[in-house]
This record gives sequence, C-alpha cells and structure tokens, in this order.
Amino acid sequence: MSVVIPVRNRAGLIGRCLDSVKAQIWRPIRVIVVDNGSTDDTKHVVTDWISRNEEEKFQLTLVEEARPGAAVARNRGLQEVETEYMLFFDSDDVMHPDLVETAMREFIDHPDLDIVHWRIGYFFSDNRKRVSKYTITDEWRYQAYHSIFATICYAVKTVFFRNAGAWNNDLYCWDDWELGMRLLLSNPLMKGIDRVLATVYHQSDSITGDNFSSKAGEWERAIDATERYVESSGYKDADWLVDMINYRRAILAAYYKREKRPDLADPLLRKALSHRTLSLPRKWLLKLLYHYTSLGGRGAYLLWK
Repeated sequence: MSVVIPVRNRAGLIGRCLDSVKAQIWRPIRVIVVDNGSTDDTKHVVTDWISRNEEEKFQLTLVEEARPGAAVARNRGLQEVETEYMLFFDSDDVMHPDLVETAMREFIDHPDLDIVHWRIGYFFSDNRKRVSKYTITDEWRYQAYHSIFATICYAVKTVFFRNAGAWNNDLYCWDDWELGMRLLLSNPLMKGIDRVLATVYHQSDSITGDNFSSKAGEWERAIDATERYVESSGYKDADWLVDMINYRRAILAAYYKREKRPDLADPLLRKALSHRTLSLPRKWLLKLLYHYTSLGGRGAYLLWK
C-alpha cells in the first residue's frame, strides 16, 4: 500500500498525521509526501521526521509540486506510486491504527476488488463531532449528496484509479466529489466497511474552509465539470445523475443565501431552476427545498428522488 499525502503550510500538523501512518499495524507501507509550495517550516519538519522514522518496511519519500492545488499535488504523488494499491490522505487528519490493514485484508481476500471504502469521523474546533454518511446499496445518491468518496474515505487499486482519470487539476474545491462521480462511472467492484477508520480535524484554513462564499465560483466549477462529464459518458441513466448534480447546484445557492449573499445565490438558483431535466412540479419542489435549506433546514435530499 502506498499513501499519498499532499501538504502546504502544515508544519504544526503534519507530524501528527505521519505519526498515525507509522502507527499502522500493516506493513509494508510506502508514504509519499508532496509539498505543495509551503512557505513555512513544513519541508524541514517532514525531512526531519523521515530521518527519524524511516524503516525497511516503512519507506518515505518527499517530493515537491510548485503548481498550486491539492489535485495537482495528489497527481504528482500518484506519479511516484509503484504499488498495486494506494490511498490518499490529508495532512490535517489522522488514521486509526487498523485502517491500512482493514483495506488490505479485503483486497487480499477479494482480489477483484477495485475500491474499499469506510466511514470517517469529524472533529470540529467547537468540540462538535459527527460521523460521515455511509451506504453499500445506494452509492450514487450518497456520493452525489454526501460525497462518500471524500479523499480519505477509500483505498483503491492503482491501475483502476489511473484508468479513471485521476484528479482534475483544474479544480480547487470539491475535487474529491467530482472524482468520486467519475470513479463510480468506471463501474468499480467495491466493498464497504461500516466502521470509522480515520478522523478529520476541521481547520478554518482547509480547502473547504468554514463558509462557501469565500470560494464562490470554485464550487460551481466542480459542479459544471461533473455535469459535463456525466453527459458525455454514455451512462444509461445520465439524466438521473445530472438531475442530482443540479440539485447540488440549488443547495449551494441556498448556502450562499444562508451566508447573506443573494448576489451569489439568486443567479445560481435561476440556473438550477432552468435546468433541462426539470418538469414544472420538480421546479417547484427544488425551489421549496432551496428555501428550506437557506433557512437552516437539513436533510432536504430525502425528498429529492
């Protein structure tokens, strides 16, 4: 198993992440850290950590990628992968000790598997906690609405990942959501593990951040790219998928409205409501779900079949 970890300006956090990788029960592991133009002491911290922790069955590599963006950095790490299986991990987060072993046991027991996926836990700065959504029977809807293939939620057969097109270098937000949709379009054989195997520690300066307005335009870019890909894929239920993608567009507009940015919300909602997949009753329902979500409501997706 190879583990690819992009990092930028995380001198105070990358050690915790790497410690959790070293604590894995499984061996051998190869770790590939990609520094994405750090301006703090990150490279020195990683170099020092490698010098103190590398072992015969725990190999570490530090490479650099000057072009900005986590997707670009992950693709740079992918170039270094030589193992049959791999996973991506984020420098803010922590693996549970049996994550790699759990995934590898499934791959060994079921050699035809392309993806093994699991739950993750979230820990917020105000001490709130929650657990990710999970399914083994409704992956399309859960990916479209909840991004069950978020970056640290799965391990994958390397050749399958490369054949699916890897990361989209043009995206800076929701790139893992867009990639997850493409992975599903490649018809993977999957195994789900209904356990939390990693913890996300939310940071205000992470890629997703703590609001949507500050990255307006980037979320839309991911939605539009995913929609175009699905429409050109030849998938038999493409209109159904595109309808779910357009729902995400309307909900993003609701988040903008909640953040008191009608200048962002209104044109995006108009685009969602004018979508070709919508009948008149569906337009009214989508508008209702938009208003419900903009007022703080949760779970609107349950009504969008």
